[in-house]
Amino acid sequence: MPLWIVIGVAAAVFVLVIVLAASFNVFSAESAEETDADWDGLPSDFTSADLDRLTFRPALRGYRMADVDEAVSRLRARIDELEAAPTDR
Repeated sequence: MPLWIVIGVAAAVFVLVIVLAASFNVFSAESAEETDADWDGLPSDFTSADLDRLTFRPALRGYRMADVDEAVSRLRARIDELEAAPTDR
């Protein structure tokens, strides 16, 4: 059997193992319970201190989009609320 076939098969198996391991969060520093836990996000009456403590659960390619989308929508709603409030200036 030619050497290039053996090297190709070994490389394909290596890539497959890495992809499978990443899909099961093998490379994550979190435990499975932390990864699957519900995301707390932002409270409805958040403050700037809450934004300092805001974290997102990691996913395979960054952060979980649902978590980020929820945080952004809460931020947008709060900003709209503050902009609509009468100012005392």
